[in-house]
Amino acid sequence: MHTFGYYEGMQILTVAPIVRGALQGTLSYFSKETVPLGAVIMVPIRTREVPALVLESKSVTDAKSSLKSSEYALRKVTRLKPHRVWSNEFMKAVEETARYSAQGLGETLLALTPKTILDAHIEGVLDEPNKGAPSGKSRALAPLEPGSRCEPSRPLTGQAIQGDTITRLKAYQRLVRESFAKHESVFICVPTLEDVERLERELGHGIEEYTYAFHSGLTKKRLLEKWVAALEQKHATLVIGTPQYLTLPRAFSTIILDEEHAQSWKTLARPLIDMRVFAEAYGANTGSTIIFGAPLLRPEIYKRIQEGEIGEFSRIAHRTLAEIEAAIIDPRIEEKNIREYTGRRTVQIVGERIRTLIEEARKKHEHVFLLVARKGLSPITACGDCGTIIRCEACETPLVIHKQGENRIFSCHACGLMRMPESGEHETCPTCAGWRLEPLGIGIERIEEEVTNLFPDAPRFIFDGDRVKTRVQARKLIAQFEASRGGILIGTPMTVPYLTTVENTAIVSIDSLFAIPDFRMNERIFALILALREKTTKTLLVQTRMDDVTLLEQALKGDLLGFTESELELRKAFSYPPYGTIIKITLRGKRAELPAELERLKVYLSEYNPIAPNTMAREPKNMFRMHIILKLADGTWPNNTLHAKLRALPPQFTIEVNPDHLL
Repeated sequence: MHTFGYYEGMQILTVAPIVRGALQGTLSYFSKETVPLGAVIMVPIRTREVPALVLESKSVTDAKSSLKSSEYALRKVTRLKPHRVWSNEFMKAVEETARYSAQGLGETLLALTPKTILDAHIEGVLDEPNKGAPSGKSRALAPLEPGSRCEPSRPLTGQAIQGDTITRLKAYQRLVRESFAKHESVFICVPTLEDVERLERELGHGIEEYTYAFHSGLTKKRLLEKWVAALEQKHATLVIGTPQYLTLPRAFSTIILDEEHAQSWKTLARPLIDMRVFAEAYGANTGSTIIFGAPLLRPEIYKRIQEGEIGEFSRIAHRTLAEIEAAIIDPRIEEKNIREYTGRRTVQIVGERIRTLIEEARKKHEHVFLLVARKGLSPITACGDCGTIIRCEACETPLVIHKQGENRIFSCHACGLMRMPESGEHETCPTCAGWRLEPLGIGIERIEEEVTNLFPDAPRFIFDGDRVKTRVQARKLIAQFEASRGGILIGTPMTVPYLTTVENTAIVSIDSLFAIPDFRMNERIFALILALREKTTKTLLVQTRMDDVTLLEQALKGDLLGFTESELELRKAFSYPPYGTIIKITLRGKRAELPAELERLKVYLSEYNPIAPNTMAREPKNMFRMHIILKLADGTWPNNTLHAKLRALPPQFTIEVNPDHLL
């Protein structure tokens, strides 16, 4: 209990801390000064000071009863230099995004604001946004006004374009010219730094002084210089940036979300949000026209086009054309022929058609890219007697065989465990003790071994997550490959964004991707083949052991409509987005405690029929994770009751709306 007189004449501030981590909800402090709502101040949390957004301010007199009954003394705001950082429209979009994603407002703000810009505002280096209503013209947006609350967005004015890169870029160039003629600015929002740099090269030519590119690769000094220059520019501008740079307080008549199908729009750590949700909400609140662009629009967008919610910016391509040779190869046919003629049982890792492709390319000094879905030698090892999969003893993930010097080891890609096979090499089945363990699937190291044996004199380049750690390394490796004569590049899917063009491509191993529990995997595989089809100038081969090759055939033909319609039918059958909402709640903790905690969570959310896969995965520092899935009917999220329950969960629970992986 407190002496009320201690707080006389003061203000009680309710704030949302702008920090990552476990903080939930809001905190309260007292201040001798009145602070406007929407301002950012510094508040003490434990032993440090953090920025916080002021949500409410009231006098001690108004809060007298709650203050008297409080068990804790309020802390004082130690450093009070309130500063406005965001516009009304930006804040409304952040609130909508946080609510949809069931994340905290403060940490969502932090994820959507470049740290350099936030720090510059707090330090007074950057001025507050100028007042003035947004109109789609190149003016600053209105700052957050006192008492402003999140109201429902105006109906979205949306358009879409589906087509190859050249088609989309030409459409964007026309749009920028037309917008400049009307003194209107355009923001092209893309998910990655590489996308920003590529579009700046392609679209900024001839209008360099009015083009501003923002991404995480800029130094603090350079970012602030460009930020100020963009704000002071009187001419209409073209801004190209990742979603965080929509913080720039200029109005844009059009916001383009290019590569809208990419996985990179989602954050990898808390707060788990989809940046496309924010960009769309921001466009709706500012009255900007939103354009969704991609070589393959997500089924969610295509459904909205069908329903008339989104129009066509330019004709939605139902098929993409490519004048290259394309074919599907089944290595089982070659293996059967060998067995019939020689009696030998063999596994053709690099089929005859691909070997011939490499040989012909070598004669013509052409390049070849071999794509492999997974790292290692073999992604799975199984018992030939009982079928048991060799799994990590710590987290139950299938172990991957890797080569280490002259030895072969088991490696867990989930928790990092590494071990030699039993007794050096004689691994046995943990179920039946059998010794007939067979490696299944093909990893990049196995392809490297095969290519080395077949073409020992060919320049070889390996591109995977173990050997390429940075963008600089990636670009250097691709430059070396492109400068080689008849070079062979062997890489995982992470290679594709760095490629420009290549004469010949062969997908040697892709089947293992279909086994990943990701309801978007068909879409991702289709988009991957489309990207390779666009970057390949002569021949594209796909090697597979699958019986149903419908998706692969559609991708090689560029049949966008056929794939999207079949994918929507599949999603509808299982109530996957866009026909429902999936919420994944992950629990982290000690191994012995998780099952009981998960049971309590199931009871807590029982009215929503939670699904609890019986899986446990290991994480660093001897921590483990389990999760449950909620499947909600279309149109039922967000809702107040469930949202309140989710936000009340303690910090060891992580919430993700419409996750990619269900396991």
